[in-house]
Amino acid sequence: MKKIFIDLINKIFSGQFWALFQKEVAQILRNRQLLIQLLVPPTIFLMLFGFALNPKFHDLRVGITDYSHSSASREFIEIFKQTDAFVISHYYANQQDMLADLAKGSLTVGITIPPEFDYDIAHRRTVEVQALYDAVDANTATIASNYVSQLVSDYNSRLLNDAPQLARSLRQKVSGSGVLTANNNQQSSSANLQRQQVDVETTVFYNPGLEQSWFIVSGMFGILLTVIGSQAAASLVVSEKEAGTIEQLVMTPASDIQVILAKICPLLILLTIDVFIALSVARLVFGVPFRGNLLLFIIIAVLYFLVGISIGILIASYAKSQQQTQLTAFFINPPLTILCGATTPISSMPTFVQWLTYLDPLRYFVEICRGMLLKGVGLETLWPQVLILMTFATVLLTLSVRQFRRQLS
Repeated sequence: MKKIFIDLINKIFSGQFWALFQKEVAQILRNRQLLIQLLVPPTIFLMLFGFALNPKFHDLRVGITDYSHSSASREFIEIFKQTDAFVISHYYANQQDMLADLAKGSLTVGITIPPEFDYDIAHRRTVEVQALYDAVDANTATIASNYVSQLVSDYNSRLLNDAPQLARSLRQKVSGSGVLTANNNQQSSSANLQRQQVDVETTVFYNPGLEQSWFIVSGMFGILLTVIGSQAAASLVVSEKEAGTIEQLVMTPASDIQVILAKICPLLILLTIDVFIALSVARLVFGVPFRGNLLLFIIIAVLYFLVGISIGILIASYAKSQQQTQLTAFFINPPLTILCGATTPISSMPTFVQWLTYLDPLRYFVEICRGMLLKGVGLETLWPQVLILMTFATVLLTLSVRQFRRQLS
């Protein structure tokens, strides 16, 4: 059995294969546009997505309408200066002017402090502070609301420390008009607070700095390599059709397998170079660690390249021109990139969409990337994803080879 396998390998990688391999390498080297397409986008797009898709917000504009004009209200306003998430854009004499700027989009958050703020604080009464959000961008409004909640919580803690006899805090409640009102009435004695106090010791694994860019960049590996690999493979095959040289391949003494492998292998080499470029950018620009086994990661990446290249060959097998290839890829690549969980957690998707993600091979490669880069896990943990990738690669490569053979015949 071993001898039969060795003979088969020697037969495939014979002189005919190496002649075709050299021909494909020379053809790729002459195609500068394709070389740029393969080597430049991983650097540019990885940096672009890493910075642009990082949902960490800074300098959100806050407007303040302070009807109290007291030391207590000024102390409350100071909480918005303790973080770089907010910048106080303007102080308003009345709420109407602040609402006008909120409607123009000049503000993200509007805070209204009532006239009785200092009196209620001094007399340990419920305090109501109004927070209004520009929710046209729902994501920004949600994050801004979370930031305000955290700041108010910190302010409440300071109040409790300053007045241990009575706990007073601000509670957030949303009115029907979309106005967020801070109004938290929580009264308890210091003895009850002592009995109910819970100390939580928090330890963050895998991403101590909570850098959102790590999540984005580690997921973008698969997206870039999928799009680049499939489009490059499709472009090479279609260019053979347009040039009329695919008929010449039929006349060569090489087998169909040798012809296809000769086209695939140069792309595998270039995509492997892309992996090293992407890893370098992730490390140097975003500080993304690599905690896994590099050799194992490269082997799994090459396995996934076969999936992307097979998709490209299948697209090219049915297309007759570069324009048709691009249009067909437009209907295939976007669903793959959206459903893989690279930029949006799969758990946040609707249930029926979560089931669809199991049909996306990119999902499993993204899980492998994050597992090896950020967690440092190996095959003992990731073997199910690797096995599924092998299945996808085998099925898609078989289909692409069969379709390509029909063209040669």
